[in-house]
Amino acid sequence: MTSSSSIAVSPVHTRGFQRLVWALLVTSWGIALLSLGLSLSRWAAIGHAGGWVDWLPMPVLPVPAVLAGLEPPLAMATHWRWLGAALECIPGLALFYTVGCVHRICRAFLAGAVFGPEVVRGFRGLGWGFLALLASSLVYQASVTALLSWLASGQSGGLVVLGLGSFEISVLVVGLMMLLLARVLAEGGRLQAEADAFV
Repeated sequence: MTSSSSIAVSPVHTRGFQRLVWALLVTSWGIALLSLGLSLSRWAAIGHAGGWVDWLPMPVLPVPAVLAGLEPPLAMATHWRWLGAALECIPGLALFYTVGCVHRICRAFLAGAVFGPEVVRGFRGLGWGFLALLASSLVYQASVTALLSWLASGQSGGLVVLGLGSFEISVLVVGLMMLLLARVLAEGGRLQAEADAFV
């Protein structure tokens, strides 16, 4: 007769697995909030020099504008700052949707449902979230460089920069992999349900 102490504990219920899930959950939300906060503070800093601006742990201009060789304008009207902050929300919304899907997956893992329909929906949403990050990144690159170059030219011209680098390619690959994983998990759940019904 097997004692209860000798029964193997599922890896899903081990403390190490639980700590890893909590670490993923907290880290994903922390990075998303920090990223949005820094992105919005950037638009409060553009058009200023010295003081607190020098303490920002990032370039004052968005990365696409830096790569395009644009210089920060010496001054910027408040309504253009609000427009820039709104542009930051384009990839920000996709990021928070993706983190929300990670949250859904982690909650299901913590509840012990590793292969349930909630996890399948979470991974499917995660895949679409990464693809939305890719699309929003391209829209953001084009719009933010158009705005800053237009302001730098005295509102008489400008340029649109659109780049497809390693970040965008990685996001595309990961998004497609998450969609594929969701299909595999859904098929695994279907086969398990058939097996349980047969038994």
